[in-house]
Amino acid sequence: MKKTAIFILSILLFVSLLAGCASDTGNVQKPIEGGKAENEEDKVSGSLVVATKLEPSSYVYNYVWDGAIPYVNRNIFSKLVAYDESTGELYGDLAESWTNSDDLMSYTFKLRENVKWHDGTKFTSADVKWTIDSILEQGKSANGYKFLSMVDSVEAPDDLTVVLRLNEPNGIMVNNIADYYGFDILPKHLYEGTDVVNNPNNLKPVGTGPFKFVEHETGSHVKLAANTEYFGDGPYLEEVIFVFTPSETTAMTSIEAGEAGWMSASPAFAEVARLRNVPGVSVDMQPSTITQWMGFNMDGARTYISDYTVRQAITYALDNKEIAEKLYMGLVNPAKSWYTTLIGWADNKDFRQPETNIERANSLLDEAGYKKGSDGYRFELTYRCFPTSIFGTVEIPIFVTQQLDKVGIKVKVEQYEWALRTEMLDNRRDWDLCAGGGDRGPDASNFASFLISTSASNKMRYNNPEIDELFSNGVKAADLSERAKSYYKVQEIIAKDLPMYNFVEYGVPRVYSQAYTGFFWQEDSGNSANHMVNTVRMK
Repeated sequence: MKKTAIFILSILLFVSLLAGCASDTGNVQKPIEGGKAENEEDKVSGSLVVATKLEPSSYVYNYVWDGAIPYVNRNIFSKLVAYDESTGELYGDLAESWTNSDDLMSYTFKLRENVKWHDGTKFTSADVKWTIDSILEQGKSANGYKFLSMVDSVEAPDDLTVVLRLNEPNGIMVNNIADYYGFDILPKHLYEGTDVVNNPNNLKPVGTGPFKFVEHETGSHVKLAANTEYFGDGPYLEEVIFVFTPSETTAMTSIEAGEAGWMSASPAFAEVARLRNVPGVSVDMQPSTITQWMGFNMDGARTYISDYTVRQAITYALDNKEIAEKLYMGLVNPAKSWYTTLIGWADNKDFRQPETNIERANSLLDEAGYKKGSDGYRFELTYRCFPTSIFGTVEIPIFVTQQLDKVGIKVKVEQYEWALRTEMLDNRRDWDLCAGGGDRGPDASNFASFLISTSASNKMRYNNPEIDELFSNGVKAADLSERAKSYYKVQEIIAKDLPMYNFVEYGVPRVYSQAYTGFFWQEDSGNSANHMVNTVRMK
């Protein structure tokens, strides 16, 4: 399994290297070596069934985000640069190497030779240029835009070279390109001149990754077949079948019965001990920078939650240690930081979430004039939540209801399907609390997506121009100590404004059949990158 220390060290190493780059020609960022082993074709055998919770509506998230897409599409498409899941290191995917200018205003990428699209067409720099230009043309509405908004122009001087010219210095441009939720390189010959959002290839994707799309049976499964001409590690399986399995219980049963080899969603943490005793089944805990949190409605329209004193009282009333112990069986850590402790260089230890203090919470509410009625309640709040692949999203509200009940706050929990999340949070603002969860790494800049005023992920509608400016400044340097100043200040402001509350720093229980090895979180996964199962093989 990957170790947290290795993960963090890798990020530190990358930024240190980036800071030391002197010119476009003299300092090459070396990729981790990939490529095929001798006679690798002989190793391609067997199949893997993945019990996956969500059914994707598309296979391209460059333009429209769908949380169900990545588990499947990462095996089909490639990025320019990627993160290795087992170590957290950056390495070349479609790019072999890259350099940056002294002023951090340009980045040059050298591409791999002899890469082909799944339809046999040659991959070139024109595909990279077209992909990035198309996202820039879509603008803020495109999911990938936030990772490329600082790009002024894209050049393709030859088939194997891409140059990005920026409109401002950016020390984490390569991180942006590698981001798990960012964008993939698409085939220009199948997209140019079309409506990219509704292009039929979004449903029948053609990529350069380790597996080729075969079929999608609605309500049933997606089947992928090995791309034996893939340029990187693997694939070692002939096919991978993602079976849509909304129920974690059903997914666990399928693994126990030998019908599936891996479940993509987390099981209930109470099941971990039992599963570890099931013959042929293993559970690994994968450290992550995912945080489970709760957002407050900050648009000013809600009477009680708009009051800072109410939000402050709630942070004192909540007990995330109880949630970590009882819901997550002590397998995860209660959140202390307003950010995450797993990226230590950006964690401001001077500003921590308050310890549980029921007396303090009651006192604040009393002093603010929110007296308890004859029924023992001061007022009622609406908490909206949505089931996701991250365990606890719909279970945490039960604890919140019980804990806030102790201070006279009644909580009405409303659960909706994920597909209704935008409608029920963005369009219907008649809520006070909302379930939040997501990755705040591997770079500290990823925290911005939950807080900056222009982000679609900022469901709270928290709007603080200083926060926006700090996140903007945080990416204009490569030196960690310089960047940390911005993120430290962000946490100081959040501690005062209280737009959110963090429950736990999540660890992902990975349930799989012992008949397989080489999963992306394991040490023998090679360059797993964004490709998820390219290095999985049968024992």
